[in-house]
Amino acid sequence: MKTIFLIAVLMSGNSAFSATNAEKAYHFQFKSINKAIVTQAVNKDEAYKLAAKECFSQLTGGQYPGEEKGLEIIDICANPKM
Repeated sequence: MKTIFLIAVLMSGNSAFSATNAEKAYHFQFKSINKAIVTQAVNKDEAYKLAAKECFSQLTGGQYPGEEKGLEIIDICANPKM
């Protein structure tokens, strides 16, 4: 009986844990991009990292922008509009 109770408690705790780690949609608006970037992540920090990478990718078009332009793009992507 104790074993069944312990298994039930562990299984219910596991489902509660997985429910709290569900991904959520986050929207970020950057200065030089007209459309908001939407990312799916477990928390806002992870979503921000994904959005910043997407921002950089969109603004550079996959090409090396040069050092000065690259620093400007990094500044834009590191500071989303709030």
